[in-house]
Amino acid sequence: MSNKNDTRVAIQETHSIPGYNVYGGRVPREFTIRAMTTVEEKMRLSSTGFDVIPRLISACTVSPENVDIGDLKLFDVQFLMYKLRTVTYGPDYKITLRCPHCGDVVDTTVNLDNLEVKVVPDDFVEPFEIGPLPVSKDVLECRILSSNDFMNIEREAKRIKNKNPNYVGDPEFILGYQYKIEKINGEELPPFKVQGYIEKMNARDLRYFDSKYNKIAEGYGINNISTQTCPHCGKDFNFVLPINDEFFRPTYDD
Repeated sequence: MSNKNDTRVAIQETHSIPGYNVYGGRVPREFTIRAMTTVEEKMRLSSTGFDVIPRLISACTVSPENVDIGDLKLFDVQFLMYKLRTVTYGPDYKITLRCPHCGDVVDTTVNLDNLEVKVVPDDFVEPFEIGPLPVSKDVLECRILSSNDFMNIEREAKRIKNKNPNYVGDPEFILGYQYKIEKINGEELPPFKVQGYIEKMNARDLRYFDSKYNKIAEGYGINNISTQTCPHCGKDFNFVLPINDEFFRPTYDD
């Protein structure tokens, strides 16, 4: 039985999601989440896959009550995941890095509340166009993947691999593009035709698409790239914030 609205759970915070302008009013701007309890910790330990993250957030969302967390864009789910961590365990996050200059191990603590958050602008429109592509001159209408999209890609890839053990490569590669592309030259095609189109794309077109798409889709939400000064050699280096056991199961110093 869920205790998501249990009045004994006093610690909660309200945050505006960075992707609010993507949804055209279908999703509220503000989400109020409460701290995790033992029930959610048991849920978290029951799965090692990504699917547990939307379920955790949903269980701890006090309001709004009727939003499918899986419908949120991946960067909004990531944002709420970070906020769930901070409302439960606080913002201090211990990580271990290796300095690329001297090779020494660096132990540091990142304040998750200090990470930059980029908000989707008011004039953002989805689907958005990429193109003309440099070789084919095609124009693709695209969308940013949601949490449900990501999980559907994982499930479909697993089904393909189980049905075709000799499948060459990772089926998620093609499926990822299929879910990103809504129309090709203004035409909405069935999934198998979109897959066929992707498989035959000129490599230069594919690289161009990746570059343009990633600038848009990965440009919003929490910026998890930080800078660290190595205490051993004194040089600065950039790093992508890793997700380790400390994220949802922090240790405490005596």
